[in-house]
Amino acid sequence: MPVKNSAATDTASVNHGFRMVEPASFPLIDRFYRAQGYKVKCGTSELVYAIAAESEGFIAAARLLPQTSGHFWLRNLLVANDWRGQGIATGLMQQLLPNLAPQGCYCFALPHLTGFYSALDFTQNPTHCPEDILRTYTTYRARGRDWVLMGFIQG
Repeated sequence: MPVKNSAATDTASVNHGFRMVEPASFPLIDRFYRAQGYKVKCGTSELVYAIAAESEGFIAAARLLPQTSGHFWLRNLLVANDWRGQGIATGLMQQLLPNLAPQGCYCFALPHLTGFYSALDFTQNPTHCPEDILRTYTTYRARGRDWVLMGFIQG
């Protein structure tokens, strides 16, 4: 049984487990998502970043899908239930975002997470959005998703 995280755990030391995951390890990331209740399968063209804790394996992950426009679409940013509320998602994003310059990335945020993304310098409903991202977003909205379009472009 995994040891649950305690308040004494140093989040900075967990972030030392930050890394870009090679495609050969995507099945491990897929298992991490499934263990958290998500049906996700990483594609070979994706960039996947994750944080691992020494005794537990992956505790957070984010998938970036390269778009034909040259931008990235951020999908499935997730922190394991036992590790939430400790700044791990923020740490993961702060480490991966510099790797996206100058292309930038976009995500479709749940409404209650717009403040989280805004604090990371994402813009809600950005004035510029590549057609490929906007087309996908429009499709999801037409299906009834209440997600909010967020964009990160380093200037």
